[in-house]
Amino acid sequence: MLAAAVDAVHQRVWQAVCHYWEPNKIHGHGPDHAVRVYSMGLQLAAAEGADPLVMGAGCYIHDAGMRPDVGRTGHIERSLQIASALCEEMPELARVRDLLLTTIRYHEAELASPAPLPIEAVCVRDSDTLDRLGFTGIRMTLQYGVWIKRALCHPTDPLCRERTPDLNAFTMDYVRYLESLPQLLTTPLARSNSKEKQRQLEFYCSEFLSSFRQGCMRNHEDALQLVLLHMREESHVA
Repeated sequence: MLAAAVDAVHQRVWQAVCHYWEPNKIHGHGPDHAVRVYSMGLQLAAAEGADPLVMGAGCYIHDAGMRPDVGRTGHIERSLQIASALCEEMPELARVRDLLLTTIRYHEAELASPAPLPIEAVCVRDSDTLDRLGFTGIRMTLQYGVWIKRALCHPTDPLCRERTPDLNAFTMDYVRYLESLPQLLTTPLARSNSKEKQRQLEFYCSEFLSSFRQGCMRNHEDALQLVLLHMREESHVA
């Protein structure tokens, strides 16, 4: 398909699914996440020679199954249902149905997947993982922590330096867990881009610890304000 035709399909997909994403702003997985993953996904598709039609649709649908009442629980199955319904409505997607469903089924980096995955699935997986890293990933993790009512951090070991991480108890333990994701990236461009994301995470953790020691890191709101401050600074530099 010509680039203009692919873009037109992507826009129709987005119009069909954006209302699923909007309520999930409450836990950090709103439309901004979809748009960032879509943008990076197209870059990865170009670099890897993946089908941009499948890539873009997969990126726009991958987390559409999240819900403001249950969060991530069961979201992949619901996203697959949304994708299947769209394939019934859109002939362009019907022709790539199996491949599109594969990109959604295996989009989470921690999930076991058959080898080899189609390059389109690899690229959706890598683009989603990249957005979970750095400042964007920290912000999503903090927002999810607020929604699920986790404590912000351990009272004496806030960055989980001397403990086994307790991902269900402390949001900052989950932020530290994000350090494990770059090793799961597959494509060269994603691995390259992850270096800046890793720098952002290291910088944030250092600033968080400094604020914590000064008694200025009292709750998730303080932690979110810190990451938003640095995101604004990064955007001004860019």
